Amino acid sequence: MNMPAPPPTPAICGAPIASGALSTLPQIQMASLPHDDRGLPELILRVARDHDRFCYRYTLNGVEEHVAPILRMHRGERFAIRIVNELAGPAKGAEMAASALPPCMPMAMPMSAVRAARGYLNHVQYYGADSYMKPTDVNLHLHGFQGAPSEENVFLSTLSTPAHACEYDITIPRTQPVGTYFYHPHAHGMSDDEVAGGLSGMWIVEPDEPQIARDDEHEIILKYRVPFVSDDDKYMPPQGFFDSRALAHEAMQNNSGPLRDDPFDPPPWPSTWPVRASGYSMPRCGIVPEGLVAVNGTDLPATLTVPAGQPQLLRILNATSDSFEQLRVRDSSGRIRSMHIVGRDGVPISGDSDHPLSRYIAMNGIELVPTNRADVLVTLKPGETLTLSTHPNCFSLFDENQLPHDLLTITGGAPAPSPATIASSPLAESQSPAVQLLRYARAHAKRVRRRAFTYTEYMVPNIGKKGGHPEFYITETSTTNFHERPFSPVYSKGALVPQPDVVVKHGSIEEWYLFNATLEPHTFHIHQMAFVAEMERPQPVMLDTLLVPTGKMLPNKADPDFPLIKPGLTKILLDFRNVPRGTFVFHCHMLFHEDRGMMRIIKVE
Repeated sequence: MNMPAPPPTPAICGAPIASGALSTLPQIQMASLPHDDRGLPELILRVARDHDRFCYRYTLNGVEEHVAPILRMHRGERFAIRIVNELAGPAKGAEMAASALPPCMPMAMPMSAVRAARGYLNHVQYYGADSYMKPTDVNLHLHGFQGAPSEENVFLSTLSTPAHACEYDITIPRTQPVGTYFYHPHAHGMSDDEVAGGLSGMWIVEPDEPQIARDDEHEIILKYRVPFVSDDDKYMPPQGFFDSRALAHEAMQNNSGPLRDDPFDPPPWPSTWPVRASGYSMPRCGIVPEGLVAVNGTDLPATLTVPAGQPQLLRILNATSDSFEQLRVRDSSGRIRSMHIVGRDGVPISGDSDHPLSRYIAMNGIELVPTNRADVLVTLKPGETLTLSTHPNCFSLFDENQLPHDLLTITGGAPAPSPATIASSPLAESQSPAVQLLRYARAHAKRVRRRAFTYTEYMVPNIGKKGGHPEFYITETSTTNFHERPFSPVYSKGALVPQPDVVVKHGSIEEWYLFNATLEPHTFHIHQMAFVAEMERPQPVMLDTLLVPTGKMLPNKADPDFPLIKPGLTKILLDFRNVPRGTFVFHCHMLFHEDRGMMRIIKVE
C-alpha cells in the first residue's frame, strides 16, 4: 500500500526567489511598534538560517514575516531593536522582557599563534592561523548611523549571554541626514556569509514634512540571487594555481629592513599575487565569476509600472557583500538617459534635510560599491519605458568578471489624476556641502592633519597544517616603523570596546590618503559619519563608502610574474567636529576582505 507523501517542510526563510513584478517589501514605522516593558517601541528580529540563506523572522500585524523589513523613522525618535540569535535553534531571548535581558559583551575571537614576515616596503607583517570564525554569531550595525557608537556597538556578541540576544537602544540624532541607509550584521568573521545570504535590509530617515507621497517611493535592493548563481566563465584559469604561486613567492622573501620613503608618495612595490602561474595568465578583466543579483527578491528583470507624469523616487541600495554595480538607465531605443541623483549614502545632495529632493546632480550612470545607496528622481511619460541595468566594469585583473544585466524595467502607466510636482534643480558647486567643506579645509590647511593608510594583502602559510590562506590589511603607513597586522581587538578587563589603533581629536578635520597596493579594488567605509569624497566626479560629494581603485601596474625586471604596483590614491576629508565621541571602526566593505582582517579601530576623544 502506497502511503501519501508527507507535506513539504516549510522553508524557514520562505520561498528563495520570485519573478515578475517588483516585490513590495514590508514597511515598519518604528514609532508605531508595540512598546516594551521599559516604554520603548521595540522590534524583535530573530535571526535564522536555511541552508545558504539567512533571514530575519519577526511578527508584523500579527503575521509571521521573514522578508527583511524597511525600517522608517524620523530624527529625534527613540526605539529598541532586539537581535535574537536562533541560528542553532530557538533562544530564550525571543520571549524575555526587555528589562530582564542580560547585557551583551564583546565577541570572543579565537587566539592564534602569530608569526612575522616581510611586508609592505620591507616593514614587518604579522599573520596568524587559518581560524576564521564560523557563521554562528550575529549582531547589528545601522550602517550610516551618526549617533553615539555605544548605541549600536558592533563589537557586541549575541552569544555572550544565555539569552542569545542583544538589545539596542537607539536614538536618531536631530543632526542625522534624511535619506536611505542599510542595516546588517557586523559579527567579525561572519558578516560576509550572512550578508551574502540575504541578512540585511534598508532603513530610511524621513523628513519632518514629506516632499513626495509614500506610493511614489520605491525601494530597490540588490542582493545576491538565492539559490546562488554565478556568471561562470569556462575560460577563467583556476585560481588555486595563483594562490599556490603567491604562497611560494612569499616564503622566499627576506627582510632587509624598512624603506624610508615619503608616505604620501610611496614608490612602486611588487605585487604579492602573480599575473602568471602554471602556464596560465590572468584574463584581461576579472578572475572571479560574478554573483548574480535579484531585486527585492525578484528574479531579473523585475517590472514596475508607475503613474505617468508623477515624479518617482527610486531608493537604490547595493546590499551585496562583495560586488560592485555599475548602473545605467536607458530608454526603449537603447539611448542612455541621465539620472537625477538627489541623495548619496543617506546624505541629500543639497545638504538640506528639510527639502532632500530640492537639488540633484545629473549623471549618465552611477557606480555603487557594496552598501552604496543612490536616491534617484524619475518622471515617465505615458507608455514610456526605462530600464535600469548593470554595465560591464573592469577595475582590475584580480576581480569579478562583470557582465551586463537588466535589473528593472519601469513603465509609465495611466497619468496621475492630479500630478504632483517637485521643485528640484541642478546643484551648483557653491551650494554643495562637500565642496564648501573642502574649500574651508584648503583655506585652513595648517589645521588639517594628513594621514596615509595603505591596503595590502598576502597569501600566508597556515600554522600547524599544510597550505595557506589569504589575509588582508589596512595600515596607517604615515606612522614611523608601522607594521601590518589583521584586525585583532584587544580588550581591557570588562571593557565593551577594544583599544584603538587610531586616535583623533573631537573638533578636528583630517585628510586621509588611501593607497591601494594590491591587484584588486577595495572600498573604504567608516562608522558614525560621512566624509567628503574629494576625487568623486562630476564633483565632490558626501559618502560613507567609496571605491579605492588599484594603482598602475609596471614591469618588474627582477620578477616579471610579480609586477610592480604604483599604489592607487584616493583622498577623503573627514570632519570630526560633529562626530560623537567614542570608539568605532573603519574597514573595507568588501566583506570577504573585512572578515579576513581589513579593519581598524578608531577613537574620537
